[in-house]
Amino acid sequence: MKRRGTVLLVLLVVEILAAMYGIVVIRHGFSAADAPSSLERVMFRTVRNLGIPRSDKDSKNPLTPTPELMHEARENFTNHCAGCHGLDGNGRSGVGQNLYPKAQDLRVPATQNLTDGELHYIITNGVRHTGMPAIGNPHMGEDVNTAWKLVLFIRLIAQSTLQEKAEQTTATQSAHYVGSAACQKCHAEIYERWKKTPMANVVRDPREHPDAIIPDLATNNVSKKFTKDEVAFVYGSLWKQRYFTKIGDDYFPEPAQWDVINKAWRPYKVADGTDWWVKFYPSDNMQRPTGPTCDGCHSVDYNIQTKQVAEWNVGCERCHGPGSEHVENATRGNVLNPARMDYVSATDTCIQCHSQGRPLSSPIEGKYYDWPVGYHVGLNLRDYWQLEDHKLGELTFTHFPDGTAHKNRMQGNDFVQSVMYRRGVTCFDCHDVHGTGNYAQLRKPANQICMDCHGPGSRNGPREATLAEHTHHKEGSAGSDCVACHMPKIEVTIPGVFVRSHTFAFLTPAMTDKYKIPNPCTSCHSDKTTAWATEAMRHWPEQSPWRE
Repeated sequence: MKRRGTVLLVLLVVEILAAMYGIVVIRHGFSAADAPSSLERVMFRTVRNLGIPRSDKDSKNPLTPTPELMHEARENFTNHCAGCHGLDGNGRSGVGQNLYPKAQDLRVPATQNLTDGELHYIITNGVRHTGMPAIGNPHMGEDVNTAWKLVLFIRLIAQSTLQEKAEQTTATQSAHYVGSAACQKCHAEIYERWKKTPMANVVRDPREHPDAIIPDLATNNVSKKFTKDEVAFVYGSLWKQRYFTKIGDDYFPEPAQWDVINKAWRPYKVADGTDWWVKFYPSDNMQRPTGPTCDGCHSVDYNIQTKQVAEWNVGCERCHGPGSEHVENATRGNVLNPARMDYVSATDTCIQCHSQGRPLSSPIEGKYYDWPVGYHVGLNLRDYWQLEDHKLGELTFTHFPDGTAHKNRMQGNDFVQSVMYRRGVTCFDCHDVHGTGNYAQLRKPANQICMDCHGPGSRNGPREATLAEHTHHKEGSAGSDCVACHMPKIEVTIPGVFVRSHTFAFLTPAMTDKYKIPNPCTSCHSDKTTAWATEAMRHWPEQSPWRE
């Protein structure tokens, strides 16, 4: 009788709890936008895990990660998983946050503590009563290893554990810089790609690289002549090339630069009233050393006291921290990886140099620096660097009146204003700094990258059925390129040569009339007026009349 009474009491308690839960649901509604309770999360995860057969739990991943396999894994994840879980697995996508239960953050211990076999089973079979579909054939039509590749990618994006973070802090304090060549042994494929990138070749010594100087220096007709023997370093090769001479232990820019695009010589001098630091230096180029103005971004670990660097160019340790301990004994705990950081810290790795700003403390030891002295990856950039401020409505050297960047090296200033940044997208979701065969080291051709998240009819837009309907240009034409409208070339690198905006906002012809900022319509249709472009857009059926 006593046992029967206990059972009845337990059943009564369960019924009361169920009734209480039912009352809560009735009173608050049953919205998929709500977050599941702790009880629900525990119950569903327990049921899910109990439903995985022991043989599957113990399965080992038959695939060994290689650069080629990881590329395929990233592609599979982007195509099939990122719509809910986000590009980096954080679960913060628009769809993922409106599921019930929410799309999981795949980077955290709740997922990472599952075995490879458990992850594989969940990916292959999906999870009932959630938005998680089965990826098994014939659902996807993928090869039999697709799920195992996705397991590899999920392991790749794991956040650093507290222990690893502690180890990383210790390593960055005790390790020293060893140079990018030390990374080649274990990361040969990545190293070979990086060696061909602009990052690896922004600074070149013409004695080591005889082909570094692009033009015939004797044809310089815009300044005093200088010879190859006087050139200590060549800076740049994509849009412009500048030439630095060495005097004592400092480098100084020659007063001429080569316009790579137009194949012409142009004077080089930072004019008064432009960069903030100009007023603190004499007008003569030979009294403006590149250490305070340039070298901190074009090197690894520039020392402002000794004026020495660990390595010229943007080497591996610029983004991954000093590598001596990792080279000696490679673990995730003794190297920094922006891919495992939160989106702010990850993007700051790029913003430290791809932005216009000034140090929070200035001058530093009597000099005015145009780069974040003291910052290195792993620290908080905001403690060292302030992006250039802007007042809406004003056209300045750095900004258009609407706040869009006015000049080059301001991708960071643009990007932090964008919706994509606020959604947790990082620079390397689109670019691979290790090098690709695509323009600007993009992971894929531009339209393909955009379409990964913005396919026709998607929640993220465009909302039209086809790209041609969205752009009102024939598919495959210049006007149908996503970047043509959302990343127009309006930011000045040298007179007449422009680079792309990174706000991703569409600048309308009306904004040109109001704020004198270039718009992509009449920049392309240069023989037309803003009135013509505005009238044409008025007849686009999906264009809101309230958005000029």
